[in-house]
Amino acid sequence: MPLKTKQHEQFIVLMTSDVNINHLSLKNRRQNIIVASQYDDILMSIETTQFDLILLDFTANCSTAPIPDRLQHFRYPWQSELITRIKNPFGINNETPVIAITNTEDEFYSDEQYPMAFYDCLAGPITEQRVNEVIDLWQTKAFDYVQIILSKTKNNPRLTLTLFEKLFDELPSQVIEIKNALENKQYDLAHEITHKLNGSASFCGLTDIQQSANALESCLLNNSFASVYQHFLMLQQCILTFSSHQKFILTHLGKY
Repeated sequence: MPLKTKQHEQFIVLMTSDVNINHLSLKNRRQNIIVASQYDDILMSIETTQFDLILLDFTANCSTAPIPDRLQHFRYPWQSELITRIKNPFGINNETPVIAITNTEDEFYSDEQYPMAFYDCLAGPITEQRVNEVIDLWQTKAFDYVQIILSKTKNNPRLTLTLFEKLFDELPSQVIEIKNALENKQYDLAHEITHKLNGSASFCGLTDIQQSANALESCLLNNSFASVYQHFLMLQQCILTFSSHQKFILTHLGKY
């Protein structure tokens, strides 16, 4: 089965919602969005097309579920299969950020069931205006990161790519190391790793990460251990946000 590779500069989105949205209108106005409302079409899309963002509708009115599952068990088992397909380490969308659209009254998947499966959850039903806002926000944020580091390298795309590769490799690992150190009450080690992470963020101009790292480093330095975990979670979320744009950024810079 041939894979569809996107052209550079495109930000390609898969959306599976059919609630309160005119698909034809949305597709006509946004050439970068693929809408799939049937389960088999979704599976085909995620296995053949590389996306930069995936919006999955898990509301009760969603038509993506196979008929028996939709009638009997909301969230079972088709959603589990869909998540597994997307997060397959050998799949082309395994690192693509996924946003879930859910009913406000439903309790969604716990982190224990599907750790890091979703970047965020939006309360459904979702409107076309909200879809446009979400896509624009994600695309703008990705380009902002690129422009920040391009300015640091004096518009040297190859050096910028090297820095991004280093950041995408080191920052998530450092977050894990900080978490392990905090859990073992090794606060001096946690401070040392946080300080190093803070230096990288500062050097590259990643102010959102730098601010969270500063707050955590200050707590550790002043032995304010009661606030440490809260600030760690904020730093972890900043790194997650940054890393979620990895595929798009590396593809965008790879053309050089």
